[in-house]
Amino acid sequence: MAKRRPSGDGMVRKREDGRWEGRIVVGHKEDGDPIFQYVLAPTQKALLGKLHQNIETFRDVELCEDSRMTLAQWLDRWLDECTGP
Repeated sequence: MAKRRPSGDGMVRKREDGRWEGRIVVGHKEDGDPIFQYVLAPTQKALLGKLHQNIETFRDVELCEDSRMTLAQWLDRWLDECTGP
């Protein structure tokens, strides 16, 4: 039986091509579906290092679908919201 990973530690698996794949949830879409960040590495040890680095990077950051907008869209939105009428 496989060991269970601690909550919030991501998902780790070995792919058919021999590489290791890791996945963490970095946010949620408007409909509640998760937004994932994927990491690939040749060894499990290297993957865990990258995965923990990503976990620290995305800690306390709640991404949403709006975070996928272009820079021009974001700047237009920022001007409308921050400069006021």
